[in-house]
Amino acid sequence: MSSQFGQFCPIALASEVLTQKWMLLVLREMNAGATRFNEIRRGVPRISATLLKNRLLHLESAGIVTRRPSRPKGYEEYFLTEAGTELKPILSAIGTWGQRWAREIDDEDLDPAWLVWAMHRRIDTAAMPDGRTVLAIYFTDAPSHHRLFWLVCDHPRVDVCVKPPGFDEDLRIEVDVRTMAEIWRGIHPIGHALASGALTIEGTPTLVERAPSWLMLSVFAETKRAAGK
Repeated sequence: MSSQFGQFCPIALASEVLTQKWMLLVLREMNAGATRFNEIRRGVPRISATLLKNRLLHLESAGIVTRRPSRPKGYEEYFLTEAGTELKPILSAIGTWGQRWAREIDDEDLDPAWLVWAMHRRIDTAAMPDGRTVLAIYFTDAPSHHRLFWLVCDHPRVDVCVKPPGFDEDLRIEVDVRTMAEIWRGIHPIGHALASGALTIEGTPTLVERAPSWLMLSVFAETKRAAGK
């Protein structure tokens, strides 16, 4: 079946590429700095490897993405072209609209692995103590295989670990997935969750006090939900 709309309107022509399933999420990950296949897939975990490869090839043929081998490792990396970079403000506008007007978060949206992956890009490592800081995040209501994650922070790098990283934990955060998702989205402030006990942070008092300021939240968190949403 043809993916063409049979119209020469620029919106129709752009939609032939951009409205394919998963496409905007792939572009979101690339705009956030992902260049390797596995990095992109960690940000879009429900897409199959085969379909992701197909989407990247389509973006390449459309002139939105270019592919080249990494040196010296030799694996392929994907980069946005000028056309791809021009999509950044468009994606930002879509995200702002979604924050204000899109539906509420459903239970099936609450993927703890994706949430931690999103969070790791928005950690203010410059505000952390010098050297390595290890944050353990324990989701109290997640399935056992998606319950515990570690963020290993060493400015400016943050690594996500799904197995013990081999370093002592400096802080341990315990929270249910929905509470953390709503904090991340800016729907509810982290202070309220701490005050109610919905979120707890364990560690040395100085780090516990400073930890909330390290989480910079989603880039859309400051956009308020529309009344009645």
